[in-house]
Amino acid sequence: MNALVVKGSENCLPIGTRLHDFEITGILGEGGFGIVYIAFDHSLQRSVAIKEYMPGVLAARGSDHGIRVRAERHRETFDVGLKSFINEARFLAQFDHPSLVKVYRFWEQNHTAYTAMQYYDGRTVKDIVNSAPHLVNEAWCRKMLKQILEALEMLYTMRILHRDVSPDNIIVQESGDAVLLDFGSARQIIGDRTRGLTVILKPGYAPVEQYAGDASLDQGAYTDIYALSAVIYFAICKEPPATSIARMVKDPMLPLAERNLEGYSREFLTAIDKGLAVMANERPQTIDAFRELLGIPSAGTPRARPVGATQRFASIDQTLPTPFLNTVTGPERKRSGSSSGRSSGNSSAASNGKAPPGAAAKGTAAKAGPPAKGLAAPAPRWLSHIALGCALLAIAGFGAKTLIKRPDPTPPPVVQAAEPLPALPPDASAAPEPAVTDAQVAAVTAAVEAEAAAASAVVVEEKPAEPDTASYRLAIKPWGTIYVDGKEHGVSPPLKKIALPAGKHKIRLVNPGFPDFDMEVNLAKNKTGTIEHDFTADSK
Repeated sequence: MNALVVKGSENCLPIGTRLHDFEITGILGEGGFGIVYIAFDHSLQRSVAIKEYMPGVLAARGSDHGIRVRAERHRETFDVGLKSFINEARFLAQFDHPSLVKVYRFWEQNHTAYTAMQYYDGRTVKDIVNSAPHLVNEAWCRKMLKQILEALEMLYTMRILHRDVSPDNIIVQESGDAVLLDFGSARQIIGDRTRGLTVILKPGYAPVEQYAGDASLDQGAYTDIYALSAVIYFAICKEPPATSIARMVKDPMLPLAERNLEGYSREFLTAIDKGLAVMANERPQTIDAFRELLGIPSAGTPRARPVGATQRFASIDQTLPTPFLNTVTGPERKRSGSSSGRSSGNSSAASNGKAPPGAAAKGTAAKAGPPAKGLAAPAPRWLSHIALGCALLAIAGFGAKTLIKRPDPTPPPVVQAAEPLPALPPDASAAPEPAVTDAQVAAVTAAVEAEAAAASAVVVEEKPAEPDTASYRLAIKPWGTIYVDGKEHGVSPPLKKIALPAGKHKIRLVNPGFPDFDMEVNLAKNKTGTIEHDFTADSK
């Protein structure tokens, strides 16, 4: 084994700890939402990787090795993240694909959850670029792209997006084969609940539609294509691309195809540039379209491995009922669990200690039906284009004319992000496009403004301010969830302004990493004020 074992914090379980049949022998990585261990399976005599749900911002390790929430107000968020962690493990356990992480077992213990996975003897893309950049060339990138695109295509057969592709989420084994790791869904669901977009998104790898923070901007295969293209950009340039938000205002990135990069064909670099297009409708819309640009042959029809009730969960159930452990995979009901967290360094997931790398994952699976060429039927034009226009205005401050720009005559296949694992709606291609109503347009505009408004009013037509409201500029560092009179009003940033009824209001700003901040505001109608607080100043 060439695993890079790191020194863990006080939140890590001690070496030698037994978790059922598994004995922890080292720590592979520790992130903000989970810990990855290397362990020995005494039952099957092999090394595995074990992931533990451990959101350090919400919980800490007790003397009995159990996980305890830091404050009771974090309990609900912790529990929702735990459930999402388990849902993800259950979903991944359906698949038997050489480029998707293989889940053996999951269970609950120590007031948290664990996932035992195949241990892959290799390094993350991030580690390879940082420590062995000489390995990176066009052939290396093409091989990784081919395998990860196959993994994504496999997920799409279940109408699921990944939404978390990044250099530390792809491991390249000693054999040279790439494996796509977990979704980080617990991290996403916790971030969604605390409304901390800076926490749940990875700058440089998240396309602009993910910054909306809700279903107002459609996401599809092109969302994962952007992230995967950003990984290739990082591999070639040794740095991530500029954030998609910054690129909307004034794109500082010189296209790869214009850089005269030695050893890379113009065709290949142009395809990556297309995958990195800021606007979703300018990217390849499907895996096949991206393959065609890259000149990579199709792998044929992807096949999923059905596993009874687990198969049903992935395609139908988006959140499990309370007794969600009664249909788990594995030999006993108690051995059901979860998966989340991020490893760093050499080995990130889990491998059969004796089999050659990747050998355990090369079995053939039963057919799960034809793959979805498009992830969903095209959304109504009024929804996708008005929502996109609203977000562009809100984030980049463009003029209102952008909202009424005519849509592309052939909108791409789209998917509304769902939680905890984003599932796509059933095919509705035969359904008539609904008529656009003023109420629908207003609802979409309001939803986008609540998440990412950077302007005081983002509407198709300018309207005067409500006579009985006051406007507040928001200046909150690093970020905080805003509660007005006990009711949540969003997160800032990206929210920059809110309008409230004139008069007194009790304001509470919440960031899980710091004490809550309370204040009172009182403005007359049509007046403007500021809600300002720096959480980090209190800790200095």
